[in-house]
Amino acid sequence: MTALPDAFVQRMKKQLGEEAELFFQALTQPPVTSIRLHHQKGRLPFQHATKIPWCDTGYYLQDRPLFSQDPHWHGGAYYVQEASSMVLDYVLNQLTFLPKPRIWMDMCAAPGGKTGILAKHLGAEDVLLANEVVGTRRSILYENLVKAGYINTFVAAEPASAFRTPFADIILVDAPCAGEGMMRKEAEALNQWSQSLVESCSQMQKEITGGAFRALHKDGYLIYSTCSYSPEENMLNVVGFQNQYHLESVTVSFPENWGITTLNEAGSSGYQLYPHKLRGEGLFIAVLKRTETDDDVSRKKGKQKQFFETVPKWLTAHLSSREACLVRKSDDQNGLISLAAVPKANELLEYLPRAHVAVTAGSLKGKDFVPAHTLATSRMFSDNFAVIDLTVETALDFLERDATTLPAGQHKGWYVMAFEGTYLGWAKWTGQGWKNHYPMSWRLRNRIRS
Repeated sequence: MTALPDAFVQRMKKQLGEEAELFFQALTQPPVTSIRLHHQKGRLPFQHATKIPWCDTGYYLQDRPLFSQDPHWHGGAYYVQEASSMVLDYVLNQLTFLPKPRIWMDMCAAPGGKTGILAKHLGAEDVLLANEVVGTRRSILYENLVKAGYINTFVAAEPASAFRTPFADIILVDAPCAGEGMMRKEAEALNQWSQSLVESCSQMQKEITGGAFRALHKDGYLIYSTCSYSPEENMLNVVGFQNQYHLESVTVSFPENWGITTLNEAGSSGYQLYPHKLRGEGLFIAVLKRTETDDDVSRKKGKQKQFFETVPKWLTAHLSSREACLVRKSDDQNGLISLAAVPKANELLEYLPRAHVAVTAGSLKGKDFVPAHTLATSRMFSDNFAVIDLTVETALDFLERDATTLPAGQHKGWYVMAFEGTYLGWAKWTGQGWKNHYPMSWRLRNRIRS
């Protein structure tokens, strides 16, 4: 490991006192590998996995496997996620929510790990907005959301300055930061660190959180997190948010044996995860609640716009009868929303009409239906489609977009390709052979053959 920057060392010695040497020693150890199972279609294909205490779907792995060689990973059955960041799951379980439909927002959502945790907590009438302003990161976010197949989820690309009116009930700001919690895992985080980076990140975090506050309803929760240890990015920011806005600090109680450090300053509380006190790279998290609003949220509204319509007759045979849903108007890919979540989906789109639905059914080309990848990964396809369960080798062939080893179809048409119950995508049997419709840009590369 490259030597730690001297300014960082001195600051951490001041922060941690006698614990500093244990912290520095922890940074010399190999990073921990952990995964989070999909809450609806999770598969744990690894032996010797142990539970992460603060997330009931999170697991530590004994070694780091080649995830790209596992079809379950491609099918969204689990997500490779840093263990500390999964503490969000426990935090959400500790919050008190009134029994009503909600709009959730992940303000800086890429690459999508914490978005998945938010999706786990959605009620049947709730919707989730995954927002990411950086185009390259948004592409990664979209890929992960599609593979997961999260229903009632939207993707947007709005800057913080675009949020001016309250519309959301729970907002996560997992803010871009100096990345101090990634120093053990990523050399880039270590090499790019400087005190000026910490200060510039702190300023950016203030701007992003200002936008989040403006988007938050009265009595709504703002959850703020970073993967840094610096006071400028963490507690000092939280104190500033509380002083500047109508926010109150919300306390969270953690079991003492988890090793999570409680920080208190000027009436604000935050929680720091350090790598020398638990198995993880580190995270800071705090919860704030909006106590009042400067906006007239009871302002009169006209009749709510309707952005969704009845599923067209040609599409109904392709959808599962288990999930009543509507489709977005004028969407040639037929974005799907569950019937119960339609009111909140309409409300969200009134504020952010450019947001698009993550789960789509597919399109009609001439007289032929072409299913969307998310119709498979969300498991919303009709029982009329046959599922072919592949071996690990033929599944990897499929993920490479090779169709020559797939078993022959029984009749012409579309089939769902699966591996041990995890749905991977679509292929079409023509009678003479297969057409592989796994997305070209996501195909498996650098396959390791036994």
